[in-house]
This record gives sequence, structure tokens and C-alpha cells, in this order.
Amino acid sequence: MNHPATDLELRLLNQYFDSFPEKFISILEDNSHEEILSITKELPTQVQAKLLARLKVEKSANVFICLPDNHFYEVYTLLDPMKAAHLISHSNRSEKDAKMALLSKAQRADIEELSSYPEGSAGALMDQSIKTYRAGDTVEKVVADLRKSKTDNREIFIVNLEGQLIGYTPVKNLLFCDENICLETIMFKNPPSVNALSPREEITESFETYKTTVLPVTHIDGSLLGAIRYSSLVRAVQNQALASMASLGGASPSERALSPPFFSVSKRLPWLLINLLTAFIASAVVGFFEDTIAKITALAVLLPVVAGQSGNTGAQAMAVTMRGLALREVRVRQWIKMVYKELRVGFINGFVIAIVTGAAVYFWSKNLPLGIVMTAAMIISMIIASIAGAAIPIILTALGKDPAQSSSVLLTTVTDVMGFLAFLGLATIFISLLSGT
Repeated sequence: MNHPATDLELRLLNQYFDSFPEKFISILEDNSHEEILSITKELPTQVQAKLLARLKVEKSANVFICLPDNHFYEVYTLLDPMKAAHLISHSNRSEKDAKMALLSKAQRADIEELSSYPEGSAGALMDQSIKTYRAGDTVEKVVADLRKSKTDNREIFIVNLEGQLIGYTPVKNLLFCDENICLETIMFKNPPSVNALSPREEITESFETYKTTVLPVTHIDGSLLGAIRYSSLVRAVQNQALASMASLGGASPSERALSPPFFSVSKRLPWLLINLLTAFIASAVVGFFEDTIAKITALAVLLPVVAGQSGNTGAQAMAVTMRGLALREVRVRQWIKMVYKELRVGFINGFVIAIVTGAAVYFWSKNLPLGIVMTAAMIISMIIASIAGAAIPIILTALGKDPAQSSSVLLTTVTDVMGFLAFLGLATIFISLLSGT
């Protein structure tokens, strides 16, 4: 556009994009970076975010980083966090620093975390500067683009509007095809790929299994992040071997199967002592209700049922949450959504398990009030366990601690203490009904 867009032009652009997104994107991607930026700046920020999420990464990143500051911040808040981090990571250092300065400290930390990957993982080994194409692109268009870019690509990757990998084809295949044929007709669908957090062992296995020289790297949602070339993997393995040889004379940073006994003790004993302390806390709760247990001895028999079921419930929620944090499916700032989801799961599971448990207790003890107390206690304890299982890893992550190191100890304390409190507390309140007095 050589002039500011009128309201009518904007409405027509918005309507055309909403009605024919694939066609709109296809037409827009054929333009230069300057022309795409000029058009994008005229659109509302909500439309800008949708547009940048669907443009090819190499074009979307250039436009995103060149948006006016106020547009950049608004679009950032509308984009998926992983998508925003991926786009920013494609910019040069000066551009990235200038735009990062517009964000809060928490937002910057979020981007840095999403843009970095553990050493040896697929994300750390991948090359992000890959070119992608659409299934509707013609061979003529792709060949012309490859000649212009002068990059040494042996394979090209095809993505859909969401940036998800849908196919690939060796560049040499283009030489034997009619220029007017679309990539969709010659591409190999569902190509092998690895997750960005996949370890080196899995990457090596994939290379050996599929006999390929390049392996695409995807996010958990299937979006293409980059590609690992076999030569990069070989260099990484060689460097790791040299580093391992250099450290043979030093002490291992973590425990191994044949580590010295005192080294192993130093790693394990602190957590055993913490676990002992938490066990005493749970025992103190039980001791507080000693009189109630003395009157209704059946409570002592049922305590392990409450503790065990709530512990398993919390462990399930914790495992799902930690996996989500590790795979970057969820972020710390989504804690309300995660906790609310686990609250609902805990209530439904707790209700079903509580009915079964309450019925079993009633048939075992022939004491209806005891069965009702057991039912209520199970619902309460399992709801609390689900919430704790989701909240504890998120809280530890927010505090900069490793959730894998101490989540289980804290969770056991919460589930035991709250389970005992719920069961014995209700039993104490309704002691007259339980004892029949």
C-alpha cells in the first residue's frame, strides 16, 4: 500500500482474511518484506497476531520484529508464548534486545526459557534457519526461491497454515518434475521428526532408523522449529566424547551406580532427613486425634486407605503437571488454569472413589455414619491432593527451584496431613453418631 488504508479497505482485508485465510496468506507471502510489513501495520492487532501466527516463520519473524513498539507489545500478548519466542529468536541480537526491553522481566525470562533447550537435546542441536514452503507452492516457485536464496538445502519442508510439518521432498526431486506441479503432489507425507526436547540417544536412533541426513525438529503441537543435520549430530557426539575424556580425573557432578558410598550418602541423606521430619508432622496430626481413635478403633484401620488414595491422586496430578512444564505445554503463568482443571478432576475422581469406598466401609463395619464420614473425607482429601499435585511443581518452578528434586516430599506431607485432618476431623465432629451414643 502506498497510502494509509481507508476504513473500507481495512474491512475488506479483514473479511477476505477471515473468509479465505489460505488464499490471503498465499498472496501476502509472495510480496517483499517491506510490503508485508506495510500491510500488516494497517491491520488491527488481533488480526496482526493471527496473520503472524500463520505466515512462514522467516517472513513472520521479520515483520514481527519490525512492528512499531506499541503494536509489538500488543501482538506479543496475543500470540502463543512458544510462537512469540520462536519468532523473536529468529531476529538479530540488536533487534531482539530492543524489543525485549519493551517486555516485563517475567516476560523476558519466559522468552529466554522457551528459546533455550537442554544441552544435547534436539532443540540445542537444530538449525533454525531453514526455509519452509506451502503444499500449494509450485515447483517453479520453489526452484526460483532456492536459486535466489543460494542456500545449500538438500531437503525442503512443507508446513500448513499453523506452521505444522506436513511433508518434505528432496530438492533433487524438483529437477524431474513439471514446473507447474504443486509440492502437494510430490511431497512425502508425515515425515519422521523429533521433539525439541528429545535427548541425543533418541535423535541418533531416529537417524539410524530412517536413514536420513536431516531430521526436522517439532514442538509438542507439531509446529516445525528447525532441523538437525547428521553432520551436526556427529560433531556434538565428538565434542561430548572429548569432554568426557577430559573430566575422567575429576569428581562426578552427580551420583552414579558405582559412586563412592560417602558421596552417595551426601546426596541422599538430606532428603531422607527432610522426609523423616514430614513423617513426624503427619504422625503429630494422628496423635492429636488419639482420643477419637481410641473410641473408634476402625479409624486406625482406614487411615492408610485415605493416605494412600490421596497420595496416588496427588502423584497423578504432579506427574501430568511436571511433564507439561518439562515439555513446555504449560507455563507458570497458567497456574490458575492448571489448578482449576485439577480441582475438577479431583472432585470427579474423588466422588466416584468416595462412593465406592464409603459403600465398602459400610458393608465391612455395618456402620452407616462411618461410611458417610469416609465418603466425605475421601472427596475432600482427593480434591486437596489434586490441587497440591498441580500447584507444588508450579510454585517451585516459579521460585527457580527444580520441581523434580523436592515435589514428591512436599506432596507426601500435604496429602498425608490433609487426608488425616479431613478423616479424623470429621470423625471427631460426628463422634457421637459413629459410636452410637
